[in-house]
Amino acid sequence: MAKAKKWGLALARDIAAHKAGRLPWHKVDHGCVLHGPPGTGKTTFARILAETCGVPLIETSYPAWQRHRDGHLGSVHAAMHQLFGDAANRAPSIVFIDEIDGIPARDSGERHNRGWWDQIVNALIEGIDDIRKNEKRVIVIGACNHADRIDSALMRSGRLDRLIRVDLPTVDDLVGIIRYHLKTSLQGEDLRMVAAGAVGMTGADIEKLVRDAERHARNDNDRPIGVGDLIAALDEEVAKIPPDCLHRVAVHEAGHAAVAILLGISDNVTTSLIRRGQSTASTYIDTRIQAITRTLVEKRIAVALGGRAAEDAILGDVTAGAGGAEDSDLAIASDLAIRSVVQWGLSCSGDILYSPYTAAEQLLLYRPDRVQEVQTMLNTAYGVALDLVRTHRAGVLAIADALVGKRALLHGDIVELLGVPPGHAASAP
Repeated sequence: MAKAKKWGLALARDIAAHKAGRLPWHKVDHGCVLHGPPGTGKTTFARILAETCGVPLIETSYPAWQRHRDGHLGSVHAAMHQLFGDAANRAPSIVFIDEIDGIPARDSGERHNRGWWDQIVNALIEGIDDIRKNEKRVIVIGACNHADRIDSALMRSGRLDRLIRVDLPTVDDLVGIIRYHLKTSLQGEDLRMVAAGAVGMTGADIEKLVRDAERHARNDNDRPIGVGDLIAALDEEVAKIPPDCLHRVAVHEAGHAAVAILLGISDNVTTSLIRRGQSTASTYIDTRIQAITRTLVEKRIAVALGGRAAEDAILGDVTAGAGGAEDSDLAIASDLAIRSVVQWGLSCSGDILYSPYTAAEQLLLYRPDRVQEVQTMLNTAYGVALDLVRTHRAGVLAIADALVGKRALLHGDIVELLGVPPGHAASAP
């Protein structure tokens, strides 16, 4: 929550300055929208922000307004008016509107009860404008998963004009979240390996993980919790996988990690054999901000195909594990190639073109002549991944073996096991 934290601390300083008479209210931020995946702590952030600022927090949502009286439009408007009135009476204060993306934008194409939703948006804009123009000392924070669904008028300057993304926690973030939920337990213990296995989890997931681990310790003679209990809570599904299958999964993930490091894609790669929903394992690659060039895209395609390449080169055949879902390895690789050719202007032909259609629609319906170029791009990147895995076979196997034993590996562990410096093959493909 680095960006949200930075903004929140600045807001707390400004409110303190205002209370001390050093800063006029119109110089204080009017509000923001926090957006990101579910369970990442947006609501918790708002509560802690209000506590830090020393102001009351008024939590609300569209369903809360809908429940007011008979739920008719006039009653919903009355609930919204009452909300802003209450906030103004308790000012300075923070209004927190949860799931604000549940109010459809007026230009979203929503036809069912469109007039109703237009009036809801209008009333919300009116309420925000009123507290701003009349300096009622109220800050409005919205939270959502899909910021692109919010009406653009709500996001313009002077309203909810600051958009702050709350991403899934990094390894370092997860260490802190785990310690927070452990309270006084396991002080001084190294929790980075647990955090590496928890990559992809949200703060809410970590709270459940710690509860599960504590229950595991209680059920074992009511002893104090240990690091092994956290690993066991992460590992309970993976433990059911047959050893030969688990080794194949480890080889697959080792391929992703090795190719990413060899091509210098990231300086923060972690991998784990921890079940996430339908996925048996995951490799996290924290990519740096870089210009999207054809060379970079080719490298990222090779990384996406690195797992399949490792199965192919080391085990002699491949499974369907790289495909199937919309977020699968093959889907990611194909999407990168298609976008390069028909949307990003990175085609070998030199074509520069943009279309409102999706990349796949444009390719298959309007640019079938580019299908072969996409396939060539995928085949070439796959060849690069295969060559890297074959050249560094011993290192990839060492990563896979360590992954089976430890269940999770940090970036430094992977680099050491690979035995070559990061970016060793950065000139390829």
